[in-house]
Amino acid sequence: MPGRESDKAAIENGVYSILPIFNQYYLTLCFFAGKLINEQTVAEDIVKDVFLKLWQKEPDFSRYKNIKAVLYIAVKNACLNYIKKRKHIRIQTNALTYLLQQEQEDFVLNEITRAEVLREVYAAMQQLPEECRKVMHLYYRQGLDHRSISAKLGVTVSTVKNQKARGVQILKKKLGTSFIYFLMFFV
Repeated sequence: MPGRESDKAAIENGVYSILPIFNQYYLTLCFFAGKLINEQTVAEDIVKDVFLKLWQKEPDFSRYKNIKAVLYIAVKNACLNYIKKRKHIRIQTNALTYLLQQEQEDFVLNEITRAEVLREVYAAMQQLPEECRKVMHLYYRQGLDHRSISAKLGVTVSTVKNQKARGVQILKKKLGTSFIYFLMFFV
């Protein structure tokens, strides 16, 4: 995989900047790839490599009719190629077997939906008031418990619980069905 910094520089210095599309889909695609190969660092490298290859093939991303579909398909295929190359490792072989069994449209569509819902929820979390956003980030993204968050932020456990409840209420109003889906699958 190419180096992370050189990839970003190549993308930013292109004739047509793909940075807005990269920023819009990068985290979602990393989540998607991570679910397919169970290695987050490698998933990030795969996603960057996909962006770089697509950019090298066609620097003007506006020429793609459905860039989201192109990106998801390219990432899925790159993950399958990665797993195939690593088939000598038992865990990867099991992952390939599982993935190939689950290759049906339902599995892939479910993972894409999950990734998109997560992107929507995380974008909405960025709109929360600062203290509320910090608590939600530490609880949902980093998986810390109330005591750990309390110690890290220097506030009481009850403040953490209140800020979390406040954040959930705001997100529920803002996101409706997406948030309920988030709670069902990620909490």
